[in-house]
Amino acid sequence: MFPNLEAEMARRKIKKGDLQKVLGVRYATVVDKTNGKTKFTLEEAFEIKRILFPECPIEYLFSKEGRHYGNTSDTSCH
Repeated sequence: MFPNLEAEMARRKIKKGDLQKVLGVRYATVVDKTNGKTKFTLEEAFEIKRILFPECPIEYLFSKEGRHYGNTSDTSCH
C-alpha cells in the first residue's frame, strides 16, 4: 500500500516489528496499516518519519503511488 515506505524499510532492514515498537501498537495493527486495511494517523506517520526515516520527506514515505519527491534518478531518500 505504501511502496516507498516498504522499500525504505527493506533498504534499512527495518521490520514491521520495529514499527510496532515505535508506534506502541499490536503487530496485527501495523500489518493492517501497512496493507491499507486501516489508516495511519498523522501523528503515527510523523513519528515513523522522525524516528526511523528523518531524512525522508513524509510525502515520499506515505505516497500510495510510489512517487519519488526530489531527484527522479534516485528512488530512495538519502
